[in-house]
Amino acid sequence: MDFFAEQDRSRSKAFQLIIMFIFAVALVVGAVYAAFMGVYYYSLMDEPGFYAPAFEWFNPRLFLIASGSTLAVILIGSITKIIALSKGGSYVAESLGGRLVNRSTRDKDERKLFNVVEEMSIASGVPMPQVYIMDDENGINAFAAGYSTSDAAVAVTRGCCEILDRDELQGVIAHEFSHILNGDMRLNIRLIGVLSGIMIIANIGRIIIYSGSGRRHRHHHHHHHMHRTTTRTSGRGGAQILIAGLLLIVIGYLGVLLGRMIQSALSRQREYLADASSVQFTRNPSGIANALKKIGGFSLGSKIASPFAEEASHMFFGNAINSLFATHPPIQDRIRKVEPNFDGKFIKSSIPDQKAEAVSSFSGDQKETPLKGSVSQMNLDADTIVKQAGKVTPENVAYSSQLISAIPEKVRGSIDDAFGATMVICALLLDKDVEEKKTQIKHLSRVAPEKIIKQILITEKSLKNIDTRLRLPLIDLSMPALRMMPPSLYAKLNAYIDILVEADGKLTLFEFSLKEIIKHRLGVVFKKNKRKIKFNSIKQLSEETENLLSKLAHVGHSDKTTANEAFDAAIKKVPIVGKTMKIIPNNKVKFTAIGTALDHFASATPGVKKIVFNACAHCALYDKKVSIKEAELLRAIAYSIDIPIPPFLSKS
Repeated sequence: MDFFAEQDRSRSKAFQLIIMFIFAVALVVGAVYAAFMGVYYYSLMDEPGFYAPAFEWFNPRLFLIASGSTLAVILIGSITKIIALSKGGSYVAESLGGRLVNRSTRDKDERKLFNVVEEMSIASGVPMPQVYIMDDENGINAFAAGYSTSDAAVAVTRGCCEILDRDELQGVIAHEFSHILNGDMRLNIRLIGVLSGIMIIANIGRIIIYSGSGRRHRHHHHHHHMHRTTTRTSGRGGAQILIAGLLLIVIGYLGVLLGRMIQSALSRQREYLADASSVQFTRNPSGIANALKKIGGFSLGSKIASPFAEEASHMFFGNAINSLFATHPPIQDRIRKVEPNFDGKFIKSSIPDQKAEAVSSFSGDQKETPLKGSVSQMNLDADTIVKQAGKVTPENVAYSSQLISAIPEKVRGSIDDAFGATMVICALLLDKDVEEKKTQIKHLSRVAPEKIIKQILITEKSLKNIDTRLRLPLIDLSMPALRMMPPSLYAKLNAYIDILVEADGKLTLFEFSLKEIIKHRLGVVFKKNKRKIKFNSIKQLSEETENLLSKLAHVGHSDKTTANEAFDAAIKKVPIVGKTMKIIPNNKVKFTAIGTALDHFASATPGVKKIVFNACAHCALYDKKVSIKEAELLRAIAYSIDIPIPPFLSKS
């Protein structure tokens, strides 16, 4: 599975979605027009002394009214839904009855869930999603939703959390992470928006019938003394309204059916892919297979009770509703693909009766364990690094659980809330050099109150000799807390980051990349930057490529000659014809230019990102010696342009 190719495939699916949507809307418009014609001719038929005009197939005025009103309704329905959905994954999770699970939860099942998501998140190099639990749902199901990795949410039902054991839960979460990595989430959210427009017509039909029948009764009450004819026509009017309502319901369900077909056309293949990825990530086919068997053997299966489930059914792990066109392949087939010798026997399961006893808070149950293999050198090969994008291996998962337990206890407690997480981010940006740090603090104290400065310095003490390899995971794990912060705190954090980064004047590329990652990710959540794809060819980004690779070459190679050679080796990997790229002297590459470069690469197509990142890897690894610092710098660059790269495992 090639991450960049899957991302591209997901984008081409989005194009298919638009085509199918247009087709579905055309069918619905046609049906509404036919219904209009029917009602129109029915009402003309027995007006006394009126000869019905000859029937004509195409009545331009009626067609305009019918198509105009239908299109307006569908578009308004879709647009309002899409605007609501722009709040991202957490909006979807909350509208399906999800409750946010906090890092400091005492509940045993919730803890298990949170741990599994944390491990997966670090193992895949994706910011930690918000974790939700759907308390009222007893079926076994889960979903991931969001526009980008930075605003994703993962939600599981209570049944899923209680009935599945850790391995099965890990299989399900790995399946959801595959959707996050493949770019399926964005497609899924768009699909909800599109469907709600098509499905809105059925709802209008229901309202008309409801109000129509109410109105007829009222009419008969008030108009006893009126002429017979009036009552007759008002009765007829009522009948017409009823017929119109019924027709709209029928048409609406035609829309729903079309929507279902679109859902199943787009999502069945992606389900198989995610199942296969889940096995790859955990190398444990029985995890996901047993989760599916438990769904098959559980009385409620994977049903979702929430009324919103219908439009979102394609997002779930298992079939959320009964419908003619299933959004998911049959469970037996899914199990067979993962476990070819499946005998067709499901696992009978039921919801455990008593709630397990609550556990004490996080800090007590694990002491920090220092990371193994603190070698400063790693053996990495540029081509394999690029292949690691969007992939997770069981070794990564094991290593990520080591990374999590290596985080100092004090720090682990402070990333539970927005303020603590903000302090951790600021502390990460403080310089190692004492004099430099003094300058940073001096600049910061001009805008930050004293107690904040104090807190940053306290946090910095607890991060004192933190392993370089923990810096990116810490940013990943702080995401849920940072996403919850009020916009006022977001503005402050942004200001602090700028001061800390610019004060020392001698910025390291790593510090700079940290700043870019944080700004980029939070910008997505707080809607300061829209993620639009602006660049689809590397040719548009030649200057940016030149700047970034020059900087990387200088940072990674101490003498000029090697730096030049590294740059040339990297440029060979960039297919820009007819333009000679020359390395730019170190003092000439401004950090603002690098910032622009990273921004632009982040809004390029997956194919362009792949070229750039490949060149970066070849540049950094030119001398075949990779320090942990360099390896982490590469990951930081990948992070800042939204490429998920798992932590590198040192072969020691």
